[in-house]
Amino acid sequence: MATLYSWRNFWIFWGGGMALFIYLVLSGGVLATDVAPDGILDHQSAATALRVNAIQQSWADAGVLDLARWGMIADLIFITLYMSGGIIGGRLLWQSAKSPTLKKVGLFCVLVYFLFGLTDYIETVSQLIQLVRGQGSDMLAATAALVKPVKVVAWIVGTVMMVVGLVWRWRETRT
Repeated sequence: MATLYSWRNFWIFWGGGMALFIYLVLSGGVLATDVAPDGILDHQSAATALRVNAIQQSWADAGVLDLARWGMIADLIFITLYMSGGIIGGRLLWQSAKSPTLKKVGLFCVLVYFLFGLTDYIETVSQLIQLVRGQGSDMLAATAALVKPVKVVAWIVGTVMMVVGLVWRWRETRT
């Protein structure tokens, strides 16, 4: 029986997460309105209940409120896949690398992907609660806006470090 920490599972989770991310980016344009020209990104950055209410009303007026809900649910699935894949991949790099520096890259990936998942869950759950209630909340809107920059940096750093780690591992195993 295969264990959770296998390269097969890494590619399923990490690759599946990346594929779902690409789908979400490509399909996110339907949420763009005059009030929220950047769609879901504006909702993530809306730091007040007033701004959230305006965005959600623009989605309701455009008839895309259900698409926003499904997009946020899909985002929760993406977070789970991508974070899990990153943690699995980081642990595999950490355990199997020959180079001490690559081992540190693997451990760093584990930590960064955990931070990404934590902050993105906080952001998305805060958004989804407001959307389901049909009412913005200053506390939830501010929370989502506060964690967004940390999430973005963790996503970028984690992705770059994982690609670097995978290329490095590939080169290590070729020799």
